[in-house]
Amino acid sequence: MSGGPRTVVMVPGLAVRSYAEPAAAALRSAGIDADLLPAPTWHGVPADVNAYGRWAAGKIEDIGDVELLIGMSLGTQAAAAAALAVGVPRLLLISPTVDPAHRSRWQLVRTWLKGDKHPDSQSMRSQVPDWRRAGVRRIYTGMASALHTPLEDVLPRITTRLTIVHAGWDNLGSFHYAAALAELGSGEVIELPAAPHSWPIGDTDRFVALVQRLLAQPADAEASPTDLAD
Repeated sequence: MSGGPRTVVMVPGLAVRSYAEPAAAALRSAGIDADLLPAPTWHGVPADVNAYGRWAAGKIEDIGDVELLIGMSLGTQAAAAAALAVGVPRLLLISPTVDPAHRSRWQLVRTWLKGDKHPDSQSMRSQVPDWRRAGVRRIYTGMASALHTPLEDVLPRITTRLTIVHAGWDNLGSFHYAAALAELGSGEVIELPAAPHSWPIGDTDRFVALVQRLLAQPADAEASPTDLAD
């Protein structure tokens, strides 16, 4: 890639950010200007998914020349809301939420707290410091807003190059749901059978390779399969 660093903005998952920091650092080491935003529901940013998306859109406008917006887990809904508000050339959604199979407050809370048990995933205990930056009330607000912001209602309204990554260990979403979202957004879906919901944790090399490929593709080109085989 030429012309200096390419700018990428990352939106992490619900109330957690530390798991995404190694991925952001790996992008910077590869010469990509990566900005990892605060986690949705943290104090200082909106707890509501749509309000956070509008806040993130303002940050993107302030940064300028953002070429790729990445949403992870519940951050996929916030990133989609941001892309709808401000427009970005490329949108990457990793482990999109919330699958209709889990679209109730009880199901979402139970599945989220259970985790996916992947060996690379963070333990519940390790996430407590991040959760404290939000608090139970704000986490609950974020979950409730996510249930009322289906990605299938947002993606058809976004005119950007869309890529969706489905992690095989994702217990919050199925490949069928990810593929359906990609079709709605006229994008591509990539399946990583051995990856956790919190990908790219533990897999930063492959994440960097994916981001580099997306940045190298013309934003207006037709979506084509990306080889990230396990």
